[in-house]
Amino acid sequence: MSRSYCPNCHYPERTCVCHAIDRTEYSIQLTIFQHPSEAGHAKNTARLISLVAEGVKIIVGESPEDFDEVREELLSNQGTVVLFPASTSISLSAAHKNSSVNKLLLIDGTWRKANKIWLSNPWLQQLRICHIDGALSHYRIRSGRVPTGLATIEAAASALKQLGQANTDALLKVFEAFQTNWPTT
Repeated sequence: MSRSYCPNCHYPERTCVCHAIDRTEYSIQLTIFQHPSEAGHAKNTARLISLVAEGVKIIVGESPEDFDEVREELLSNQGTVVLFPASTSISLSAAHKNSSVNKLLLIDGTWRKANKIWLSNPWLQQLRICHIDGALSHYRIRSGRVPTGLATIEAAASALKQLGQANTDALLKVFEAFQTNWPTT
């Protein structure tokens, strides 16, 4: 017997999150670099972001060639920030005080896979590199190896909130519905 999927959110009908989707437009453009193995993962949260946030760009890849279509756009925009906890990163709130942010780049994958994207694309280090302070993960259905790590949707919501965007709770609402609907058996 084949599984039925919701035609709107594309999750299995028993885990459908449509009731929790509140489409929201943010003035900050979200771009997500997603590791190929994460794209097909049932518990990835980048897809949830795209259900809520208007105009999200999700680019699946790992090597520099995979990101050719957006590299110049990101590098030429002084308002671009990449969220990554590198040793050279500064807090997002401090970066925002010094200069405006209009584009946010997130890297989606397990810590190991996100780090591989980071290391494989040295051009990312030409961008402003920021981290989020004080956010705690509430991801219950998937565990990470980094104690301070956040799910991509949590990082997006925290960053957008720190940047003064309204309705960041829309992201957390669909994330909570996703976890609540996830089968425990």
